[in-house]
Amino acid sequence: IPHNKGKIGIYKHSKETFNNPAVIKPINIILVRHGESLANAQDISQGNNDEYSDTPLSKKGKEQAIKVAERLKKEPLDLIYSSDLKRAKETAEIINTFHHVPITSDKRLRDMLNDEPLEDFIKKCEHSLKDIEKEKKNTLVVAHGSSILTLLAITTGSREEGGKLVKEHSNTYGNTHVSVVEKKGNAYEIKLIGCGRHLS
Repeated sequence: IPHNKGKIGIYKHSKETFNNPAVIKPINIILVRHGESLANAQDISQGNNDEYSDTPLSKKGKEQAIKVAERLKKEPLDLIYSSDLKRAKETAEIINTFHHVPITSDKRLRDMLNDEPLEDFIKKCEHSLKDIEKEKKNTLVVAHGSSILTLLAITTGSREEGGKLVKEHSNTYGNTHVSVVEKKGNAYEIKLIGCGRHLS
């Protein structure tokens, strides 16, 4: 995965990092938005509690998932966290054909509902990220635009910087776009945001 030249994030160093840098092994968290769903194809909002909120991938969405799977096939992955909604689960399963690692279904990674309080949504994403951190493994996260951008915003450690990130990318984070975050000790560094070069 090519990395952005720019770096976003804050740096938090523990005492352990300074005393013995070799003990801190960096891990990568790769975040992928699901492929196009049937509702996406019809331009129907999926942020509601109705029959449109859990539609499977469209034909185009499956093709997108195959392309991102090809892109990520050589990435060292230890496990996958996926939203429990069909469009994310299907995308995760297609990517996993190259890796054969455990998939954890996590409903906290669902898309934000239209009437959901923002603070509640952020807390769900924070709790999910904490569980991913505890794994201390290279992890693929397959989720939705709102949850992925919120996870990325959380890793900046700043409400202001996180808010800017979400605002900048909320209208351009397309289906199966890829982001990469590196975590070393307590420090996060965003390496890539919303790259869709595999779709070209």
